Amino acid sequence: MDTATVPYQVRNKESFQHTRKIIKPFGALDRVIDWCKSECTGDWRWELVDVSSDISPGQYIFYFDSDRDCAAFSLQWC
Repeated sequence: MDTATVPYQVRNKESFQHTRKIIKPFGALDRVIDWCKSECTGDWRWELVDVSSDISPGQYIFYFDSDRDCAAFSLQWC
C-alpha cells in the first residue's frame, strides 16, 4: 500500500512507550518538530500543554515508540 495514501492514524498517548516534556520559548517549537521529522525512525507525536507567548515559554510533551528516538530527543532537546 502506498504510504502517501494512508490516512493519519490517531493514537492514544498511552499507546506510546516513551514520553519527554520540554519547555521552549516562543518560536522554538518548529525547530524541534523539524528535527523529529528528519531524525526519528519510529512513530512519534507531540502535545501542547501550555502555549508559548512573548513573555512565557511553552510546555510540550513528545511521545515516542522507539527508545532510540526518545534517547536522541533527550540528548538534543532536554
